[in-house]
Amino acid sequence: MRNRLGVTKERAGVLVAARVRVKRVGLSVGVVLIALAFGYWAKWGVSGVKQPIEFPHKTHIDQNIPCTGCHQRAEKDLAAGRPATALCLACHASSDSKNPEIEKLKAFGEKGEEIPWQRVWRLPAHVFFSHRVHVTIAKLDCQSCHGAMETLDRPPPRPLKTLTMDDCIACHMKSKSAATRQAKVMDPAHVSSQRLVNDCNVCHR
Repeated sequence: MRNRLGVTKERAGVLVAARVRVKRVGLSVGVVLIALAFGYWAKWGVSGVKQPIEFPHKTHIDQNIPCTGCHQRAEKDLAAGRPATALCLACHASSDSKNPEIEKLKAFGEKGEEIPWQRVWRLPAHVFFSHRVHVTIAKLDCQSCHGAMETLDRPPPRPLKTLTMDDCIACHMKSKSAATRQAKVMDPAHVSSQRLVNDCNVCHR
């Protein structure tokens, strides 16, 4: 028996079943894609990091404490480092504040434990980056790479800025041009430093 379009009931049933399967597959694929996107953002990509203490960068910057006052390795090492418990307690041990975050800090101190700060900024494994070079030699502001940390009243769960190689190269070329304009004598040391600015092997080791 055929309908108005000349399609038998059996054929119509097959077509309906096929449409249902297609819709189910489409729905399943949609759910999987949404789950993957959420998982990438929440865990596999740039994770939403929760710090053990709600450290307010703004409060400390307002007290004229420089970034290197807490991240003391930035001027002498590859990594900037995270503040040790003893460093924080040097200011807060005698505080009478009932701030719960300071109470957490004191609790770590009483237990003789380091604050388990969680890493937020992470470059790819094939990238070599020295904070010392960028802070003490290039004299870059921390905000150049990290963003406006001085405005935050709590730790960022994710990097404020996402850097690409294009960002690094653009900054290197800008500093190279500025240094070349300012240089009165192209001595060997100056020529060598300019060669290193965009030498692939400097950053990729």
